[in-house]
Amino acid sequence: MQKISRKKTVEGTRVPGIIKNSQYFYVNVDVYEDGMVNCWELVDLDGLEEKIKRNWLIPQVPDGEIISIHGLGAFKVKSANWKYDKKSYFKYIKNIIKLLNPKLNNLYTISREEKELLQQRRVSYSPQAKEFYVKRELFYETTEGDGFTIFLRHNQRCYLANLVIYMDGSVVCYTSEFELNYRLEEIEKLFEDGTLFTNIEVPTVIHFENFGEVTFSESTYSAKPMEKFKELMDMYHKLNGHETTLESCRKMYFEYLEYPDEYARTKLKELYELIPEHERIYLGDMDSRDSDYVRIIYHPEQKREV
Repeated sequence: MQKISRKKTVEGTRVPGIIKNSQYFYVNVDVYEDGMVNCWELVDLDGLEEKIKRNWLIPQVPDGEIISIHGLGAFKVKSANWKYDKKSYFKYIKNIIKLLNPKLNNLYTISREEKELLQQRRVSYSPQAKEFYVKRELFYETTEGDGFTIFLRHNQRCYLANLVIYMDGSVVCYTSEFELNYRLEEIEKLFEDGTLFTNIEVPTVIHFENFGEVTFSESTYSAKPMEKFKELMDMYHKLNGHETTLESCRKMYFEYLEYPDEYARTKLKELYELIPEHERIYLGDMDSRDSDYVRIIYHPEQKREV
């Protein structure tokens, strides 16, 4: 029997959460109108409750521990005032689903048979949510975006916010409390003047949306502000069908391997240094990272290991 498939768009929103997986990772928990929740694995409400009970998804981090925020850095908690415990956090997410779907119609429940099939196939779904806004209600015309988390100074307070750029050049910086709208040409200045920032040098209170207030004492590492701006520009180019700096560099790398002359090496260096520093590790696999690029560009006298 020939197989076919279809895709369905399910809308939702994001709420803050912490994944405990040997370390503490701040995440955007994707909550959908059909009752499904993605916390590094797509689960139904029963599965979500189990994740919280097992301390996989948690609403608090002890003082003195370090929270990693993907693409931004790792930060040591000096003190914190968390809003939820396990029970109230689960209730909070259920209430978000009810806001998205007031009548709770067509909620999805993963059946026992489906769980067994996924275990048999060794498949765990964790779909990547897409940012978008509704450009026109007529024909439900939408505009796609992409973004990341960033620290924001706003009205004399510091927040952990989501920064999203859309393919039409509009930019939004939002938390659960407010939304700020910009154009692409305004964003670089916000990184330059410290409105958008990445590093904690002195104890700083950060408002984690509707989740709590955390005083970070220091950064154990962090991305550079202007490198995050470069990452945002890469996202904008990709949304509009253009090559990212990483894709251009990787293409030049293979050209160099085929024709390893000085011109190709110089061009590779130029393209490599355009990539946001924290993104360069993704040029290779999990083991090699960007090591061969570094060898070619900065240590050409060294022989390649094969």
